[in-house]
Amino acid sequence: MEEVSRAFWKVDPIVRSMGGYLDVIGLTPVETTLVHWTEHVFDINIGLLDARDPDLNIKGIDLVISAGDAPNAAARQSGDRRAVIISLGLLRKLWRFLTAAAHHPDVLSRAHPLRDPGKSWKEALDGPLIAFDDWSMEAERAEYFVDILMQMFDYVITHELAHLLRRHIDLLFPDATPGFVDEAATYLDQAPGRSPELLPETLQDIEFDADANGLNQMLLSMDEKHPFLRGWTAEDGLEYGFQLAFAHILVMRALDTREGPVDRPGTEYPSPLFRAMNFTNLVFRSLHDLVPCDFEESVRVHDTAWFEASEISKDIGFGDGRWFGEGPSDADHEKFLVREARYFEATRRIDRILDGADNG
Repeated sequence: MEEVSRAFWKVDPIVRSMGGYLDVIGLTPVETTLVHWTEHVFDINIGLLDARDPDLNIKGIDLVISAGDAPNAAARQSGDRRAVIISLGLLRKLWRFLTAAAHHPDVLSRAHPLRDPGKSWKEALDGPLIAFDDWSMEAERAEYFVDILMQMFDYVITHELAHLLRRHIDLLFPDATPGFVDEAATYLDQAPGRSPELLPETLQDIEFDADANGLNQMLLSMDEKHPFLRGWTAEDGLEYGFQLAFAHILVMRALDTREGPVDRPGTEYPSPLFRAMNFTNLVFRSLHDLVPCDFEESVRVHDTAWFEASEISKDIGFGDGRWFGEGPSDADHEKFLVREARYFEATRRIDRILDGADNG
């Protein structure tokens, strides 16, 4: 990032509200590695998007890592400057969940068994961050979980880029007020300048539209991100779908910090659980159109991703019948089904709103 941009974001009020601009001096080796990996995934996505459509002016978007402990990510627009902001707290939490899953003997016990764990998954959740070099397991299993982490970072980054590219901030802040969207729903309700006419349903549409368009970015880049494949077989497609689904469930689990009802009353943001249910369904529907995957096999792999994620979710904390156990309660599942039809139409509604703004 250029020094001028760095100076601009250091005094930005949203960056400050998310803990301030991160000073890399003083980071632990694990934190430094997480920041570098995040920058790497961001740069790859920016490069691929720019190559596909230079008119997006995608290279003008900055990546800002904030120093906040709270797990959060945001898309920020201020004048002609745009940024994806990710808190160090989110990177830490994703690493803890990922490391705990890698050290949990019940997670991926068939595909990549953990034969001789040198550390307990509990250490990963409660103790100091465990460096990758200190993982004690077979190299194949360790490398597989790092692949999952890259998919987690890929999801977070493409989702925030989608907020910017789909002009969601223009909808939230129509009077050219500097605006933002954040994943923790911590600040938006009090944001000055937010459109008072925006329906709560539109706020939910924005999140599902960003999920759908972020996924589209990932699928459009399948070949470039997997250059070793000389053509996608059904097995390749199902494995990629599993990784995307498993990674997304862990990210949503990390953002689900509120005890109580699944549908998060008192906030206009959609439930992380409902977002995970919708996104994982969308992954396999989309892959079914791109790769010759058998439908029943797609359903089986989808369900396996949820089962494997549940093996670590049940030991993380609250949520029995939410992220694990027998799955979402019947009442919560019915709520999701009612909303699912709306989720499918979210992008079309956003298109119509943006077209109206352009023609108004």
